[in-house]
Amino acid sequence: MQLQNFERLEEKIKKAVELIDRLREENQQITSSYRKLEDQVSNFEKNSENLSREAERLKNELSIKERDFIEKKKEVKRRLSKLLEKLVRFEAESGRF
Repeated sequence: MQLQNFERLEEKIKKAVELIDRLREENQQITSSYRKLEDQVSNFEKNSENLSREAERLKNELSIKERDFIEKKKEVKRRLSKLLEKLVRFEAESGRF
C-alpha cells in the first residue's frame, strides 16, 4: 500500500514539474511579447511626437505663406487700382481731343 501511495505521489510530482516547466515557457513567451509591445509603444510615442512637431512646423509655415499671399494680393490690388486710375484719366483726356 505504501508503494502505491509513493507511486501516486511520484506521478503527481512529475505532473507538477511538467506543469511548472510549461508555465515557465509560457511566462518567457509572455515576457518576450510584452517587451516587444513595450518597444512598439515606445516607437509609436516617438513617431507621434515627431509627427506633432512636423504638423506644428507645417502649420507655422502655412501661416507665414498665407500672410505673404495676403500681402501680395493687397499689392496686386493696389497696383491694379493705380493702373485703372491711369486708364480712366487717359480715356478722359483722350475724349477731349
